[in-house]
Amino acid sequence: MALTADQLADMQADLGIAADEAVFTDAQLNRLYARADSDYEVAVCYALDQLMMNAARFNDYTAGASQEKKSQVFAQLKAMRELWGKRAGIGYGTIQAGVVDLDFMEKGD
Repeated sequence: MALTADQLADMQADLGIAADEAVFTDAQLNRLYARADSDYEVAVCYALDQLMMNAARFNDYTAGASQEKKSQVFAQLKAMRELWGKRAGIGYGTIQAGVVDLDFMEKGD
């Protein structure tokens, strides 16, 4: 199921993307929504993951008295991802392990 026009506008706004900016196409947002099994909050997390991967390439720049810290973009996206991850009920950056009992029985037992 595809996102409605209102949901597309909401997702752009929830990602902090202004109406006059082109970060994700409608088709890309619909693909993220499909990957998330039509779970809006999870789709927002997927979009933030993609934005974080792009922001990971940014470098800080210093020249004389002027400086630009583009790495802050990654940190801000990460904070938003953690917030949306909690809202969506999915963790981020942790792996939970459990105990599995593998009691194999041969046929006929």
